[in-house]
Amino acid sequence: MTMCADPILYRRLRGEIAYRGDDGAYLGREYFDLSSHRGGHVLRAQCLLDDARLIRDVTLSMAPDWSPQDGYCRIDRAGRTDSIIWFRITQNGVYVDQSLHGQLLPQQHLPLEAPLPYLGLHPLQGDALIVEQRGTDAPGQYRAVAAVTNSISPNGDEAVGAQRMHIHVAYLGRENISVTAGTFTARHYALRWRDDWPPADLWVREQDNLFLFMRWPMISTWYELDTWEEQL
Repeated sequence: MTMCADPILYRRLRGEIAYRGDDGAYLGREYFDLSSHRGGHVLRAQCLLDDARLIRDVTLSMAPDWSPQDGYCRIDRAGRTDSIIWFRITQNGVYVDQSLHGQLLPQQHLPLEAPLPYLGLHPLQGDALIVEQRGTDAPGQYRAVAAVTNSISPNGDEAVGAQRMHIHVAYLGRENISVTAGTFTARHYALRWRDDWPPADLWVREQDNLFLFMRWPMISTWYELDTWEEQL
């Protein structure tokens, strides 16, 4: 008798997100692979910003409740490595090892009084994961989500280093949305990273956190899911 072992992964989403200018032309793209297993979730993403000549490679490991466990981000610009940064999250704090322009920096330690809900390393599919910490109650109400990020800047490439912040997130409702990858029933959120920045509009697939579309009035670039596949 042949026995079939349980699959290691119970869900895997892979796809490509297009970065587009005002005229719809490609300005870059993001390749992502989001897998879920019994012990949690893993996101891998490669972000290619053609206009900034920037490549960002990200790996993020999360617990079953989508809270971060560790994260890695490497930024290359014009063929040279700008920054390599590794985050390790414990109950007591965030430990950060970083190399900046080839120079190893002293380890940072950010103490925590409560578990960290979110680690922001700037891939768009990573931005979409914050909806797991906001939910759908109290539509229209912004809720602060405690976070640590590697950069508080539009492209995530300025003043790189571990920084605390609160991201304010509002659930705005359920909508149908069409992107290059298809037509979806979606949840609509607003994300505000800084008080002096306008919020960004984000849409994710209704039943999970698959990134669909984002537009941010602060910049002319907009983002949409271009291709995707799902393995169950």
